[in-house]
Amino acid sequence: MNDMYLKNRMEKLEYAGLNWLEVQRKLISQEYQIELLRIKAAKYRACILENTGLAEKLDNQKKENENAYDGVAGATFRTLEDMHTAGFLTDREYEECKFI
Repeated sequence: MNDMYLKNRMEKLEYAGLNWLEVQRKLISQEYQIELLRIKAAKYRACILENTGLAEKLDNQKKENENAYDGVAGATFRTLEDMHTAGFLTDREYEECKFI
């Protein structure tokens, strides 16, 4: 009886663990998509405000973010905050993007 209980319990825990990993994967994927959309929205806002320099920076980072996980390009995934911290965006440019 104890062996059957233990076996059932282990199967349930294994199933819960797999579900947890799947939920984590979906969450990370959604966060990734949100960051891509934030950069895209900031780029369009920069285009509307006729700030071509900022729009070009954001477009380049968008392309780099899309290539970040292929393992070949050597690209780095950066959020708007990461771009500001690394010095790719000035304080003024970051303020324009931050409300997206």
